[in-house]
Amino acid sequence: MTESTTVTPPVETEKPRLHVGWVMPPFFHELPLDTDDGDEAAERLYETVQKVLAGSTDEDRFRMFVTYSAIIGDLRDAGAVYAGFCTLDVDGRPSTATVAVYRTPLRDITAEDALAQALSALQRAYPGDDVRISGLPCGKGEAKAVVRIGDAPFTLAPEASPTGQPLQVPRGQIQVYIPLPNDAEMLVFELSTPCMEDWDLYSELFATIVRTLDWATDEEAEMAAALSQAQPVPDVAPDPAVVQELYAHSSRILDVLAVRGRMDEGNQLSAVTCADCWTKGLRSVCTARHQWQIDDAEDASLAAALVRLDEVSQGQGWLKLSGTPGRSVSLAADGGSGHQVNATLVPGRRRLVVEVVAPCTRTVRGPADSVFG
Repeated sequence: MTESTTVTPPVETEKPRLHVGWVMPPFFHELPLDTDDGDEAAERLYETVQKVLAGSTDEDRFRMFVTYSAIIGDLRDAGAVYAGFCTLDVDGRPSTATVAVYRTPLRDITAEDALAQALSALQRAYPGDDVRISGLPCGKGEAKAVVRIGDAPFTLAPEASPTGQPLQVPRGQIQVYIPLPNDAEMLVFELSTPCMEDWDLYSELFATIVRTLDWATDEEAEMAAALSQAQPVPDVAPDPAVVQELYAHSSRILDVLAVRGRMDEGNQLSAVTCADCWTKGLRSVCTARHQWQIDDAEDASLAAALVRLDEVSQGQGWLKLSGTPGRSVSLAADGGSGHQVNATLVPGRRRLVVEVVAPCTRTVRGPADSVFG
């Protein structure tokens, strides 16, 4: 009798989605890809055309409107998450280019393998083009990308053609394929221009755009949002007594974390406006912040240290405001009215960022026996 073996397929866990951003030059005009309402898209495109060609003829504006109306549909069908175009005057002649960004999911494949597959597929599809893997300087240091440089001619519709007949237009194109480190998605940046005499200009411009690419986990995005709400005010020194208390709390937190690591970067002491005052429109200094970090420690050790900080602090009466076990924690002393500590693990960077914020000085506290206490 043969013993049968049942293999249970592994449960696929959802990979964390990254927050992704890049910076476009201000002279690029965004196309309305973020709506499925045809009337709304047409109205917004018309407003853009009116702005871009304010001094041109109705015929020129009509041609631009028809051209980009067709492009919007193609881009949306292809899964673009952004598209924008520019119209420039280069040495007295008009010039234009379009940039599009696509975000596509990856299934059962690592970023490294996706890179190799993209290289192979593009080399087969475009044997005459320049296709290669290149290092890409970006917000996270350097990423690997597949770059394709080649031709992508297109046919201009009769209503958009100056001759009234379908017109094939030569067009140069650069594509950059960037697998994201979560092994779940790939970004594709694409520049297209029919103005080949300005190819060097647009190539350099496109390289600048792609280098601004950056991404963050949910925890990193939350930390950045929290820090942006408490903006340092220049040329204002924190009160020495407040500084002494901040250092005392930071020392206590470091003792509780009990992690060996490097601490020679990221140490900042700032006079700031607290988040509550900032949201009320108040911009003058009301508190101080001590930000520091531990580097070159294993993620597992840092995660355990975060859990320890959470448990010990709550055991000493601190109020837990928010947090994700082993990833981030936010705590406040004195039932929420005292010093606040925000600690966040930056996964994969061997880094723990800690922020200690003193109580807002605009909060008036009376003595224990006060009538208003």
